Amino acid sequence: MVTEELDLTGLRRVYGRPGSRLFYTMVARNARHWGWTEPGQSKWRCWRAQRRLEDVLGRKLALPAGSRVLDAGSGAGVVARAMAARFGLAVTGVDVLDFHVREARRLSARAALEGRTAFSWGDYHRLEFPDASFDGAYSMETLVHSYAPERALAEFHRVLRPGGRLVLLGPMSTVPLEEMRAGDRAVLERYLDDMVFPGAKRYHAGNLERLLTEAGFQVEEALDASANYAPTAEALYAYFRVPYALLRSWGPAEKWLNMRSVVEMYGVRQYIAWYVHTAVKPAAEPAV
Repeated sequence: MVTEELDLTGLRRVYGRPGSRLFYTMVARNARHWGWTEPGQSKWRCWRAQRRLEDVLGRKLALPAGSRVLDAGSGAGVVARAMAARFGLAVTGVDVLDFHVREARRLSARAALEGRTAFSWGDYHRLEFPDASFDGAYSMETLVHSYAPERALAEFHRVLRPGGRLVLLGPMSTVPLEEMRAGDRAVLERYLDDMVFPGAKRYHAGNLERLLTEAGFQVEEALDASANYAPTAEALYAYFRVPYALLRSWGPAEKWLNMRSVVEMYGVRQYIAWYVHTAVKPAAEPAV
């Protein structure tokens, strides 16, 4: 079911359960995102792959040090701190989960990055920032949670200055859900509902570029990076296939959503693509 409002209860269920908190803290080292692997690199070093994906984002933003950047759906602030520490950006993160905001602030204080990162509660469909507040913005695998992607893209466009840059990284279906085989669609759609991914029902590899254009952006690149993401998927499937099977004997799959995303989604991977979209808000028209 596609909603038209924030499902805060569902998001708390996805990210707030003890199993999820443990997974993100112990397995993902507080990150909430996938990894990037180049040919010849080991797929087993998933943490390094996560750091490489952060570097991909920083290079795509291509902004000078000191630039003001919005992190839409900042989680525990791992990506924001990477942008601040490695690229010298001033990052403002917004997230709809209060415990994410608290965790991000705590970890940034521990890393002595409070001066270059700031975190607050915020719904990126209704940002409380003036027009043209930022030089750049990004979503690191969070647009899937959008209940209205068109509205979110419009907000990103509004808060960017003319010439500002937007980078969207994350998974999406290769085709609309209705074009999938019935059995595969049932598996994928149930997963999207349980993980509160309404956005993933609204956009896909064939239409996100169009949605960006309709929001007023000029799309520089729509990079199909599935080959760079696939090694992480393969490694995590190998790591968690057996543990997930054992945990399933103790309770339903919904208790282990993170492992489920790794194991069950591997079975429908032919329908999942990973993209990096880079877009620019056109510079202001010259005065007449």
